[in-house]
Amino acid sequence: ARHEEFYKLAKEAHGRVRENPQAQQMGIWGTWILTAVKQEIGELPTYNHRTGVFPGWEKLSGDYIRPRYTVSDRACFGCSLSCKKVNYVREGPFRGTLEEGPEYEGLMAFGSSLGIADYPTTLKANQICNKYGMDVISAGGTIAFAIETFENGIITEEDTGGISLKWGDSNQVIRLLEMIGRREGFGNLLAEGSCEAAHRLGRGSERFAMHVKGLEVSGQDGRTHRSIGLSHATAARGADHLRSLVTVDQLGYEEVAAKRWGADKLPEIIDPYTEKYKATAVVETENAYCIRDTLIVCWYSVSWPPIFWMEDFAQMLPLATGIEEFGRVDNLTKIAERQVTLKRMFNVREGITRADDRLPDRFTKEPMPEGPGKGQTVDLDPMLDDYYSLRGWDIETGHPTSKTLRRLSLEWTVN
Repeated sequence: ARHEEFYKLAKEAHGRVRENPQAQQMGIWGTWILTAVKQEIGELPTYNHRTGVFPGWEKLSGDYIRPRYTVSDRACFGCSLSCKKVNYVREGPFRGTLEEGPEYEGLMAFGSSLGIADYPTTLKANQICNKYGMDVISAGGTIAFAIETFENGIITEEDTGGISLKWGDSNQVIRLLEMIGRREGFGNLLAEGSCEAAHRLGRGSERFAMHVKGLEVSGQDGRTHRSIGLSHATAARGADHLRSLVTVDQLGYEEVAAKRWGADKLPEIIDPYTEKYKATAVVETENAYCIRDTLIVCWYSVSWPPIFWMEDFAQMLPLATGIEEFGRVDNLTKIAERQVTLKRMFNVREGITRADDRLPDRFTKEPMPEGPGKGQTVDLDPMLDDYYSLRGWDIETGHPTSKTLRRLSLEWTVN
């Protein structure tokens, strides 16, 4: 290892983060800054992803939250951003609630998705999820599923134990979260998540369960951000936004896209309403995220804002490890490909095929009803074809080919 060179480069990297305008904004507002961004592009999940526009979004924005509730900033070890916020509620029904967060996903899950324009509710809900060890996206998504099935007459108060489910009811959400955490009454069913709850309920409730492979859809929408539709469909654990979320077609980073994937792919690759080139962006972003996560590099320096990429990892790794092979992007890419394909082979063993790489009908058959993406749906199959081809997986089955397994030294996974 070359320690002096490593520390010099690390200091430069630290400076790149500190000097980035978007990173500076993250330090002030945290991920709450995304609420306004999502509302502007029509991708703020509202009423169980029925639409991407929420009338009460201002009360879930950083501009509103920070001056009223934030008491301190926190950072992960060694980080210069301090994007985590500790908040305190001084009045109202949730007075005395002191908790970190929620992040954007929690604001969405317990705010716009449930029709609630009240920050203290989201903070209290976040606290309850932390207490019981529940995921905020899945918890909020499952409650949204329950409300919509009730709204459509599929379930009644006889199913819910006398609870009349409706949008925008803060006390009801807090009550349901406690019931889920304790597996009490109707909460025992919801504790299984929207996919299993829909399977047990039947009666057509399945159409209101916003999940992929059993994992609830996160705070994005492929109808107004086409690449995330492919990301949600292909991620190994379901509708996961943390494994291949592309931001160039969400926020329009033209120069970044040209540098990473070539100017010849402009403007389509940054167009949020076309499927063209999205598989390229998703595959290469997924590869970069594999290396990012292996190195424990912050998400908020690789994709949003887009500061570091594979070339930066390749420059840093040989200095830290003394292993010169890590200094080649093609070697890092192969390591990432092996990770992605190994996860796929695990899923193949469990019976996953192309038929499981699907989105809820809401995204593919129900046009976005309003906002900038009004009328848009996701045409998933062409993107899947491209994704499988780039990965070296069979287009018909979605299984890695024998040639790909040999190239990645994963032949042993067949048995």
